[in-house]
Amino acid sequence: MASTPESAHYRPIADALEDAVAKKIDRIAQMLNCPVKGEELRRAVTESRKEFLLAKQAEEALEEDVLDEEEFEDDEDDDYDEFDWTTE
Repeated sequence: MASTPESAHYRPIADALEDAVAKKIDRIAQMLNCPVKGEELRRAVTESRKEFLLAKQAEEALEEDVLDEEEFEDDEDDDYDEFDWTTE
């Protein structure tokens, strides 16, 4: 795919960002493979992932409760007759 002249201006910036990210990923991989710190890092990642998933489940449960309450409130409005006031 040929690049347009406009995108050619951004190519050095994109390459620099890609190189920076690649270096960080390589450093993280080295740290995870380290016999001393690697185990601590892997454990920390696992624990934070568990906490994230538990928080996400709690948030979803809360959203379901709110939706259930909204459905209940909508059911109460079904008994309302908008023309009752005209008979008085």
